[in-house]
This record gives sequence, structure tokens and C-alpha cells, in this order.
Amino acid sequence: MRITWIVLPLALTAALASADEVSKEEIAAKLNGVSADDIGESPIEGFYQITLDTTIAYVSKDGRYLIQGDLYDLDSRENVTESARASARVQMLADVDRDEMIVFAPKDGQIKHSVTIFTDIDCGYCRQFHRDIERVNALGVEVRYLFYPRTGPDTESWEKAVKVWCASDRNGALTRAKLGGTVPNNTCANTPVADHYDLGNRVGVRGTPAIFASNGELIGGYLPPEQLVAVLEEISAASE
Repeated sequence: MRITWIVLPLALTAALASADEVSKEEIAAKLNGVSADDIGESPIEGFYQITLDTTIAYVSKDGRYLIQGDLYDLDSRENVTESARASARVQMLADVDRDEMIVFAPKDGQIKHSVTIFTDIDCGYCRQFHRDIERVNALGVEVRYLFYPRTGPDTESWEKAVKVWCASDRNGALTRAKLGGTVPNNTCANTPVADHYDLGNRVGVRGTPAIFASNGELIGGYLPPEQLVAVLEEISAASE
């Protein structure tokens, strides 16, 4: 894990804590694309936190200093910035209607955990994960797929995603495509592929599969079913 250290001299910290505050509107006016609503309290005395989707930064309340980087609590060893990103992701992912996903759920209806996965049909590890999908479901994990063709618009992977979405049986079409089978040459209007891709960029997808737990935490890439469940159980226990 790479840590970007944020070190403030004690004299500067004290000065910031006692500095005259300016309004959030005044601070926002200095920052391109930032509104006052994007600025809130932060864990650092004398600073506000700026939240733009999953981009987190800190600005001094006098509007003079801006800090970009991950903030760590050395007592708890918590990445405070990543926790803020996860909170932002929860709402962003919750805004996606279930009908705009391809969902593989446990057949017995007993859902212990849900994960949202940004997937690329032509990604090797995405295909490996999907080969295990029945086992994942049998372990009580619901999988909510969103499309993230890594090669971007107007590419073969993108077109495959569109064809899968336009199929009458999307789950079956996705399975066939991931196993190397042919996808019917279906077309339809208003597919969510572009929206999924844009959302993936906003929540910080850098590769596929990108697996997010229900608390917004980015678990990472491919994990075997039993290992995935163990991580989800650990996350669930930590949130209790």
C-alpha cells in the first residue's frame, strides 16, 4: 500500500486552527467545478473536506491551503480518506436502478451479501469470476453486474456489452459471451452501457473486475468464491 503523507508543521496547524474563516461560497469560488454544497467538515482541525464524487481533498478554512492525498488516522490505522470515498460510492451505486443492472442472485433467495461488479466481457479475470458464478450464488452472494468495457466506446468489447443488454435473456447472453460463445446481433435503444462506464470512472474503477461491497468499499479484482465470502464477512463484522 502506497501512502501519500500529509505532514503539517505544528506552528502551521495552530495558525490554521485560529485563522479567520471565510465562507464556503468564497472557497468554492476559488476552485473550478466546486460548489459550496461540496464542502463540509473534515477530521482535520482548521480544514474543510471537499467531496466531488469519490475525489476527496482538504482546504483550510481561511481558503488559503489545499491538500490532496490520503489522510490516515495513526491511532486506528484507518484510511480516513478512503472511508469518505466508500461513503460516497454507496449513494452513487444506490442511485442505479436494479432494472439497469444484470443481476445473478442465489436461487434459494437467501442473500447474505451483495456486491456490485464493473465487468468487461473480454477481461480474463472477469470471465474466470463468472465461471464461478453458481458457486458464488450458492454461498449466498448476490452479484450485480454493471458494464465497464475497458477499451471504451466504439470498440468490440463495447458492442458486445450493448448486444448482451439488448438480448431477451440478458443473464444467459452475458454467460455465453463470457464463456466465449457468440452473442446474437441484437440492437435496441437507450442501453445503460455508457452510463455504467461513466459511473465506473466516477467511482474510481481502474481495472476489471472492480468489486464493491455494499458499504462502498472497493474489494479489488478477482477473488475465488470462498475468499470473496471471507472478505465480505470481515467487512460485515467490522461494520457491526
